[in-house]
Amino acid sequence: MFFERFRVKSYKLLMINVLLVMAAFSGEASGMSDSVALYFSFNQGSTWPTVPSSLLIQSPSYIKVPAGAELKVHLMRDGVLVATSRLTFQQPFQSDALIPPVPVASFIPEGGQQSAGQPLPGASLVPGSTDLTKIAQDPSKYRLMWVLSTGVMGTPGRAIATGSILSLIDLNYAAVSSASIMGDQKPGSILFFNRYSSSASNPLVEDTRLSIANTNPIESVNIRMFLVDSATCQVTNMSFCLASQQSLSIQMSDLDPGVKGYVMAVAVNANGEPAQFNWLVGNAIVKQPASNIGRPYASVLSAYAVARRKNDVIINNNGLAEMIFNDDQYDRLPGEIAFDSVPSQANTVNSTTLSLYRPLTDMTGGVSSIGVQLTGWGMDSQNQVVSSTGNLSLTCYRDFSLASLRLTPIPIAQFLPSGTTAWFIATSNDLLPLMGVQLNSGDYNSGSNARSLNFSAEYRIKIPVLPVSCGQ
Repeated sequence: MFFERFRVKSYKLLMINVLLVMAAFSGEASGMSDSVALYFSFNQGSTWPTVPSSLLIQSPSYIKVPAGAELKVHLMRDGVLVATSRLTFQQPFQSDALIPPVPVASFIPEGGQQSAGQPLPGASLVPGSTDLTKIAQDPSKYRLMWVLSTGVMGTPGRAIATGSILSLIDLNYAAVSSASIMGDQKPGSILFFNRYSSSASNPLVEDTRLSIANTNPIESVNIRMFLVDSATCQVTNMSFCLASQQSLSIQMSDLDPGVKGYVMAVAVNANGEPAQFNWLVGNAIVKQPASNIGRPYASVLSAYAVARRKNDVIINNNGLAEMIFNDDQYDRLPGEIAFDSVPSQANTVNSTTLSLYRPLTDMTGGVSSIGVQLTGWGMDSQNQVVSSTGNLSLTCYRDFSLASLRLTPIPIAQFLPSGTTAWFIATSNDLLPLMGVQLNSGDYNSGSNARSLNFSAEYRIKIPVLPVSCGQ
């Protein structure tokens, strides 16, 4: 792990988002495209040869892939990799009705023949090898994980097990990567940790434990992480590597003491260029003081995950790589966010903080000032919906105490009288990304990410490109 610092004058501002292709080809209900990961199980009513000599996964009828596309089919036992079959297309291939089907994945006994020939024109298949007898004995423990690097392919329906008998085994569509879900409940290629803070003098009262995990059962990943200081926009840049299914926890009082801000973690290749790796998850456990309850409290904030939708290389332009958040290269970023179940601040029974920021457009520097409109909706004494609005400004990252907000036409104390709750929408004046969290100490000590209501049409973030060295 290593660190660099970039001085910033002021704030300037998987697998990929899973796209299921609904295909009406030969009865196939769904398909995959652009590095989507699908999981299949074997039909438990099938009869297997006692000692299989091969396991052949038959092609779907619809295939449309460019030259260079690769289909990896991983054989998993209880979530652990057993073997991998690789189908590589040296030439473009398209078929709307591939009949009869041919093998697109193959598994053979250990020590068996490693060449599976050419199942499709302009493609080569390298089989995986394992003890197929174990699969025949207990197929319920095994799954097939499909990952297509680029292009579109329908889902398979059948496998053939050869041996003393020839068995046709139906494949059941079991699961799909959750990278299509928006927000903090999915893995992604980029993680935004919407808040961290620590005290240099008393970390027992204020500190953050940031955790990040690689959920991929097979592949390792290189990560560049950018920590942005809320007061100065100074960026701490660090890199590290995670093996498959490895996690890392960082105590921010050790890494960045006395600082409050946000973090962006980006999956990169060995050259430091942004890469597609929609397998990252994480969270931040934020502990902070609360004067109204006389003790610190902790909130668990899941990292906001953004999926990479393309597997191409982002060009290194003079040491910088520009990531585009437009639902084409990466998921779009939130443009309007909401805070719900915001309690009354009367008599300081509750103390609520809203934290807002916009990711820097350049992780080596930038200058910008952002105007934000905050509008709340609540109920008056006649149970009628009422609203009140205020204007905020922020640079880098800013906390707003709800009790001190100036709203019109209804002041905050009247808008949220004792025993009531309301909800708020925050929108930037330029409709560009806005992210944040809400934190409350009092009746209920809690914290949560702001909810995304809509998304900015396009946004660009540049990061420095530097090689990542993981060592051995």
